[in-house]
Amino acid sequence: MQKENTINSASQNQIQDLLFSREIGWKEIIYDLINTEQLDPWDINITTLSDKYLEKIKEYEEDDFFTSSKVLLAAALLLRIKSEILLNQYIKSIDEILFGKKEEKKYTMERIELDEEIPSLVLRSPIPRYKKVTLKELMSALNKAINTENRRIKKEIINKNALRETGFSLPKKKFSIKDKIKSIHETLLIYFEKNKDKIKISFTEFVNGNPEEKINSFFPLLHLENSKKIWLEQENHFDEIYIWMRKIYLEKNGDPYADLKDVFEEEIKEEIKEELDKD
Repeated sequence: MQKENTINSASQNQIQDLLFSREIGWKEIIYDLINTEQLDPWDINITTLSDKYLEKIKEYEEDDFFTSSKVLLAAALLLRIKSEILLNQYIKSIDEILFGKKEEKKYTMERIELDEEIPSLVLRSPIPRYKKVTLKELMSALNKAINTENRRIKKEIINKNALRETGFSLPKKKFSIKDKIKSIHETLLIYFEKNKDKIKISFTEFVNGNPEEKINSFFPLLHLENSKKIWLEQENHFDEIYIWMRKIYLEKNGDPYADLKDVFEEEIKEEIKEELDKD
């Protein structure tokens, strides 16, 4: 007897673990309500379905079931359809409620003249007719609306991430690159003139740790080095960059590319000599 109780207890635990580890989907909830509430799949009572759907979500939350965002979105869409029915007492199309009315083609009106007298016409408002909502139509419209909303959310997230990433990499203020190069060169000359005991300055110290100034100053420094006015020194990748005045660096360290220049000049001389021998 005790063995049977242990087996039953183990089975119940397995079933409970299976249930509580499973994500409840909005489609499963609707199909379950159609069966339990005995709703006609060819003529669904949206008011009853939406009310029971919300009750079911509350039950799942009380029982600690995981309620996904799609389940909550489906609840919002059902309430939108329900409110349309309560306001107008009829619906033309679920797609029209969820996605808006499609623009009708406009036709150019032509004036027609008749010899006979035209009888007066009495305007009558069209009598709205209630359209039955089938289960297939409802599920199709909800699925389309949820997928559309998910794509919109993903697109919004991608756009925000892109803006955030470019916000870190692009300068916020516009400036003249020519003026910036001149300003940096003058700043370096003044700095080394005032601090004669220093022969170089770190890039971090030069920009005073300002992230935006790092971006604004990096390209002008590269231009100054290419113009042979300064020397940028970095021993290893991602190490600190040090800024020298070119003349001071060459006096203290010599030209590190001198050997390469000699080799290059020798190669040029040999190529010229070969061309002359051919002639």
